Amino acid sequence: MPLLVGGALLSAEIGRRLFRRAQLFCPSPHPLKSWDPSDYGIPDGAVEEHWIETPDGETLHAWYCRAKHPIASSVFCHGNTGNLTTSADVIPHLLNAGFSTLFFDYRGFGRSSGHASFSGVVADGLTASKFHDKIRPKRVPNILYGFSLGGAVAAQVIRRHPYDAMILQSTFTNLPDLTRVFWKRFPMHVFAGTDVFNTIDIIRKLQVPLLILHGTEDETCPCSMAHKIYEACPSAKRIYTLEGGLHKNLFVADPDAMTWAISQFIADLPHTTRTQSVEETPHVEEWTNSALKTMRKLIRKHA
Repeated sequence: MPLLVGGALLSAEIGRRLFRRAQLFCPSPHPLKSWDPSDYGIPDGAVEEHWIETPDGETLHAWYCRAKHPIASSVFCHGNTGNLTTSADVIPHLLNAGFSTLFFDYRGFGRSSGHASFSGVVADGLTASKFHDKIRPKRVPNILYGFSLGGAVAAQVIRRHPYDAMILQSTFTNLPDLTRVFWKRFPMHVFAGTDVFNTIDIIRKLQVPLLILHGTEDETCPCSMAHKIYEACPSAKRIYTLEGGLHKNLFVADPDAMTWAISQFIADLPHTTRTQSVEETPHVEEWTNSALKTMRKLIRKHA
């Protein structure tokens, strides 16, 4: 009997993890139009292409988009589908607002190596954050920007890397709430779990200013989620909801309103910024990364 119970629990846990992974990660190696930034309306010379090595031996593809007169610089964590080109339509608007941004692809997305996983995409956000610190202008605010699933990734990243402020666009509260939106008649939320991507739980401990951007008609992450996140945040905060805005069209529907909301948020940041307190990287994670990096180098050498 104990073996049967143990086997059932193990099967349930495997099913839960497979369900979450299949539902959350939808990467594509193919660009939306091309890998040429100009095809997305980005001015010539505004983009630096980078290849960033992770501590465990993967390589992340990234664009650092530099504004001529930057008022802030950020790391942009994109959503769960496609790759960095899927969100590239926002880049010209951010550059016009003086917002320099590092757009990067998680492992398994776009031209980045590896395969997407929960711990992997968060680790990639940390790697991108550390790289951003090396190349960004130092006299402007350092901001973490998360869109959709990228907002949940960003919430995990800010626990481990200091930032001056945070922007969440079209982000969900937690996985059970998100699952209930898609599976209204079935209790699929029991497979989601609260152990990963629990955005609202982290926001309850946020210490830096937060801007929330959301569409009132968001069909994927209902606007009520934005208000729950706003109410949970104890730090300085503001929310901008775009009337009629959907999940992916905010910068298409009203780019001026979106850039205005971001510009005002940055302008009102305190001159003496307070960065988020961060957690130390567990030693076991450092050892694991070192071992994985060595293994990948050996595999590539003998491939």
